Amino acid sequence: MRAVNQPESWWGWHGWNQPEALSIVEIMQAGTLPPRLAAAFWLGLERGASFIFAADPPGAGKTTILTALLTFARPDTVAYFTRGWGETFDLPPASDDYPTYLMVNEISDHLPVYSWGPYVVRIFELLEEGYSLCSTVHADTVEGVIEQMRDEVGVAPEHLANLTFVVPMVIENREGETLRRVSDVGLIRNGGKSVERIATWDSKRDAFSVLADESARAALADRLGMDESTLVAELDRREAFLQRLLDDGVSDIPAVEEAVAAFANG
Repeated sequence: MRAVNQPESWWGWHGWNQPEALSIVEIMQAGTLPPRLAAAFWLGLERGASFIFAADPPGAGKTTILTALLTFARPDTVAYFTRGWGETFDLPPASDDYPTYLMVNEISDHLPVYSWGPYVVRIFELLEEGYSLCSTVHADTVEGVIEQMRDEVGVAPEHLANLTFVVPMVIENREGETLRRVSDVGLIRNGGKSVERIATWDSKRDAFSVLADESARAALADRLGMDESTLVAELDRREAFLQRLLDDGVSDIPAVEEAVAAFANG
């Protein structure tokens, strides 16, 4: 991924701000998400899918996991970091040959470096023009994210349809340890009129279900412009690769980036 400007208060961008960045393998080691879900996000990033990670309390790891996932973006992918209030949207042109991501560090009105109101409306208009989005919000559920964008921010429903993944997260304290988990993954469907759950987390068993039924697999394949058999084959291939990294203890950021690059070139 090629950043065309410097991030402003984007937490975890390779040491740009604290907290320290983590690799996607370190995040999987902590149990935040399983390899198969990471593989699904990987396929999405390669195809310019748009993401919003959500959690109501701070410190759930929204931006940390989103930053770690950027390792999966194609090398020619462009990243443009927005600046909150006063953003001019002096953007590089969108291209059909590679994704151009608008990196919005948070959609809220809490700080001037965050984006809200007409700035967010404009961001979603730009998705209609071929740009992609990576961002975070304070919300507990997929529906809460959609309602916030539509009812509080004023994003048009037809522009919300360009959002791909909405990913709520939770943070809990269990037996003195902090637990962070992706709790749910909603895939926006039917022009934004419906949501398909493609992954869920069972809190009691601390276990994930990812693309477990044919409906979820068909929905994701359709959303990413793939046939279902190709989707499943690519998920299997990437999941096995990520599991090998976990088994071999390949976890620091440079080593993970090198391994992912070798996988992409191999």
